[in-house]
Amino acid sequence: MAEKKDKRIVVKLLMLLWYALTHPLVWIWRKLSGFFMHLNYRQIARKVVNAVGNFFHWLLFRVLIPKRYRNITKKQIYRIIFKADTPAGKRFDVWLLVLIGVNLVVIMLDSFEAVHSNLRWVLMGVEWLLTIIFTLEYYLRIYCLNKPWKYVFSFYGIIDFLSIFPAYLSLLIPATQTLTVLRVLRTLRIFRIFNMQRFLHESFHLLNAMRRSVTKILIFMLFVFIAAIILGSVIYMFEHGKNPAMSSIPTAIYWAVVTITTVGYGDITPVTPMGQFISTLVMLLGYSIIAVPTGIVLGETIAERKAENGERREENGERGPEGGEQRTEKGEWRAGSGLLDASLVPAEFNEYEDNSTGEAGPRFCTHCGHTEEDPDARFCRYCGTLLSKRQPSGWINDFFKS
Repeated sequence: MAEKKDKRIVVKLLMLLWYALTHPLVWIWRKLSGFFMHLNYRQIARKVVNAVGNFFHWLLFRVLIPKRYRNITKKQIYRIIFKADTPAGKRFDVWLLVLIGVNLVVIMLDSFEAVHSNLRWVLMGVEWLLTIIFTLEYYLRIYCLNKPWKYVFSFYGIIDFLSIFPAYLSLLIPATQTLTVLRVLRTLRIFRIFNMQRFLHESFHLLNAMRRSVTKILIFMLFVFIAAIILGSVIYMFEHGKNPAMSSIPTAIYWAVVTITTVGYGDITPVTPMGQFISTLVMLLGYSIIAVPTGIVLGETIAERKAENGERREENGERGPEGGEQRTEKGEWRAGSGLLDASLVPAEFNEYEDNSTGEAGPRFCTHCGHTEEDPDARFCRYCGTLLSKRQPSGWINDFFKS
């Protein structure tokens, strides 16, 4: 009985000790959780963003920029950074491309062990200097806009953010330092900077063709995946037990994918006569289907070109909305021997004209947002896109309102 009482006393003492140790921790956890739950994180984030912005503003306009340029307006900054039609804007973009190239060279040199061991601190200093320059440039892009969030979540805004974010993330995860190579995506502006409308226009054609081909290519890839599963299972049936390399169906499917795509690593090879015969059929099948995606994209490219040529003929008045109709100089449509009033013509055929007056009005680029006043221009002078009468909402030219 005495031993049982002693055990009960020991258990009670341990429970009291556990309560004494954990009760303050539980109380602290409850207080902290209640404190963090009642915080206004949106207001805190706004204050943090404002504090960072004020710091960059002070650093730029009080320390780095010479005194004679400190009175520069937002509109002038916008003209230099977002436009390439002025000498200052073109110089800015060219120097930006040069810095991106220098940064890529630094990253590649740092990957060599000998260079890394001897010039580690020099390369790190150059890389962080370039990161700070790109960060300040990103701040200027946001600072000169009245609606900065539209730029931040735009295509180029996301690319600009991804070009500087990995450098700061590497402070917590060092392996992400190599992701700063994403800055090479910023060189996509080279077509706009050097006024390469033809190259940019052709890239739009290719991009539109690939976008239209996505569904067909996905269906094609699904059939290829199903064929790989079937062929892998069939060859596993003949090679199992005789070929140690094909120890499972997933391994056989891996072999089928490598073979049908004509990659041919050679790490797994059939050893049975039937397996070798099947591999011969799979290789021939791979050569026959490898051209299918290319044909799909090529077909969409040709269709895109034909559609553009049709729009161009309609715009030039060579053909009306139906066969045999012609458009006159006054904006009327001629059908056979009669004339159709311009107000009766569908709006899509008068997209490049003012329906009320018959005179050409300002047209807009749906890609870069440029406003074209020249009545004879049909393509954007900066990116080569076909101009439209409908102004795109919320594009880059709407970010800044003078």
